[in-house]
Amino acid sequence: MNDPNVLILPTHPGVQYHFCRSNLPIHFLGHWDQFHWWRPKPPNVRNVLPAFEDAQMAYGPADFARLLDDPIVDYPSRYDVVWLMFNWQFKLFRERRERKKLYRVAKVAELEPHEWDELLSRDDFAVASFYPNTVGWLRAEKKVHVPYVPLGLDPDEYPPSTLEGGVLSIIHSWHDRGWHFRAGMEATEGLPFLHVDHLNPEQPPYEYADLKRELGRARVYLHDGEQEYTITLIEAMMSGLPLVSFRIPGIERYVVHGENGFVGESAAEIREHLRLLLADEMLATRMGAASRAKAEREFHETRWRMQWQDILRNLAAR
Repeated sequence: MNDPNVLILPTHPGVQYHFCRSNLPIHFLGHWDQFHWWRPKPPNVRNVLPAFEDAQMAYGPADFARLLDDPIVDYPSRYDVVWLMFNWQFKLFRERRERKKLYRVAKVAELEPHEWDELLSRDDFAVASFYPNTVGWLRAEKKVHVPYVPLGLDPDEYPPSTLEGGVLSIIHSWHDRGWHFRAGMEATEGLPFLHVDHLNPEQPPYEYADLKRELGRARVYLHDGEQEYTITLIEAMMSGLPLVSFRIPGIERYVVHGENGFVGESAAEIREHLRLLLADEMLATRMGAASRAKAEREFHETRWRMQWQDILRNLAAR
């Protein structure tokens, strides 16, 4: 069969970018220039809207509902599958049964219990996740097995870091989304530390090339977040950085204590791990190489792309 035409709604820019690298024909419900400084548009992506306007930044569910009914979008005729992520996107399409939908879920709390029951009972929806804790919850609580698709990156896009810099952390709205924000600030006080926050108006925007530059020269990556990993944690691994993380449920899948980094409980522990890696270049090099090897083994883009292609092709053919 021909590759399915996929309609994707705006979502988390990092997830959006990597999903769109599936090489399938992707139609973006909007204009990618809205996100250009987060991630570049892959060549297989077509903008549904002809131009970017500032008003698109404030689009809500009602605006996207109107877009779906606009002849310029040509929904549902042009598309085979719709790819969704956020709760409001599920709600937007729950009454639109014309096409198959793939719901990419991260956090269990994104849906209410009755919404989970509805979603899992419908034949026009399928579910997949790249968070193993979510997949495990669905298996244990709902007795449903959904595809687990670990993130995949192209190693050639992330050459090993020179390790000449300091501590790097990348997470937007860290003070809200981080589980250990205050402890993290305490742990990094006085250390060479760069925290990149895309949504901080006091910080200049970081283009994707800027992020890769920082990943390519940092000595150690500090992780904290509302999930066991973020995309930039895997990017740090692929960049050959040793990792230091607060203990988060499931973090041991990514940070193997003593092998490719350290996991700590308190600000004092995290600070000691950071100082050790900043001071010991041989240790940082060894642990960084272990991160890179683990990323190439478990988080390669070729496998990621093939999994998404199989899921979407099978869904479109149902």
